[in-house]
Amino acid sequence: MTWRGFRRDLLLLPVTAAETAAMYPVAGPTETALYAVTVAALFLRRRFPVPVLVTALPVTFGGHLLIAPMVAMYQVSRSVERRRTVYGWSLAFFLTSLGPWWPSVPGAWQSRDDALLFGVLSSALMTVGPTAMGQLSRARRQLADHIQELSRAHRREAELIAERAVVAERARLAREMHDVVSYQVSLMTVQAGALERTAEEPSARETASVIRGLGATALSELRGLLGVLRTAPGDAALRPRLGALPDLVKGSGLDVRLEADLAALDALKWPAEVEEAAYRTVQEALTNVRKHAEGAAVTVSVDVLREAGRTSLAVEVANTAAPGAGTGPSALPSGGHGLTGLRERAEQLGGEFTAGPVDGGFRVRAVLPASR
Repeated sequence: MTWRGFRRDLLLLPVTAAETAAMYPVAGPTETALYAVTVAALFLRRRFPVPVLVTALPVTFGGHLLIAPMVAMYQVSRSVERRRTVYGWSLAFFLTSLGPWWPSVPGAWQSRDDALLFGVLSSALMTVGPTAMGQLSRARRQLADHIQELSRAHRREAELIAERAVVAERARLAREMHDVVSYQVSLMTVQAGALERTAEEPSARETASVIRGLGATALSELRGLLGVLRTAPGDAALRPRLGALPDLVKGSGLDVRLEADLAALDALKWPAEVEEAAYRTVQEALTNVRKHAEGAAVTVSVDVLREAGRTSLAVEVANTAAPGAGTGPSALPSGGHGLTGLRERAEQLGGEFTAGPVDGGFRVRAVLPASR
């Protein structure tokens, strides 16, 4: 029972007490005691409607104290699902309420010739009123439940429509990325491959090889991204893992030292989104080094942190100062969103992200918890 229902039940006490005081001269002590038991039982009527009505029937037969029995009849009509059961108890209530008008009661028909008709009408009104009110309340409750179910169905339908719209938009984005980006990267990779074969200077061939490798990697990741856009987002099979870090470092064309025990890290079974965030952190940091500090020495470290019972993956990329920073590759276009995206990745996983200058160079650090 809710607090609101309990307060409503408390209102029955003064009403039934007033009825008892008014009818006590004709009801007598026995009927009053039975009525007190019935009033006490009303507090259990929502859980045990039929037993409470059975408790109230002897009081109904007396014909003097009727509020509590009518409340019990109302609760049965409202709570019991089968209508036949409700109508059966209504009939029992009707016959019991005829108690004062039965011919076996001395003087029942002596006052008026139409006493039986009056008793039948009175009992019928006492029975039909609570029964009809209970059925109406039950119908209203069922209607409210049905409306809520329809609202939930409409919300689910709206969500499905929104999901379809998202799928269609992702497919459109996939087509645009394929048409705009894939062609340009493929052309760049082909040109780099041709330069690698025809260049006379070893440094030029090495640079062309690095460009070709980066282009091939970009095409591979772009195809994976297009597959994600066309299907379900977050497919773990398409996410880069920690085991791909050596290839990423090797293909960067930078002076990079990788400090990580990948075998031990892999044994901890990190979530796919954590490994992807770590990989993207290293990838973006190395890209920034190529843009803004070409020739700088870079250290990539990946380690495990255990603090306050929480296991996290710590990824740090630090580079030294490089002469000539701000020229050459720094002219490459930069949207300024790389570090912001890394910070958002870390925060979505419940981790931390810091980036800033240190000792003349720059350091990027992400702490990614194994679980939120």
